[in-house]
Amino acid sequence: MSDQPADVPTPFEQEIRASVTVSGTRAALLRDLASVLGRTPESLAVEWAAGSLVIPTAPIGESFGPEDWGLFDGPEDLAGRADEYLREGLGE
Repeated sequence: MSDQPADVPTPFEQEIRASVTVSGTRAALLRDLASVLGRTPESLAVEWAAGSLVIPTAPIGESFGPEDWGLFDGPEDLAGRADEYLREGLGE
């Protein structure tokens, strides 16, 4: 048994509140991304602040490395084999 009264929350039960403010071009990017994904800009801002959503710092095409976004989920060789993949998808 604990020495604490029953009505006092334990450290694991205590609530944590956080606030994220994003402005400028990063905020505009998050708003645009949210509208495309059908999500709220606030939820994406929280993910960005937590480090689970990476926003590229350079324009697409200038820098593309593991830290940047992937534009789609698909095979890495899609650009070179697009016709072949399309034929497979059409059952040819």
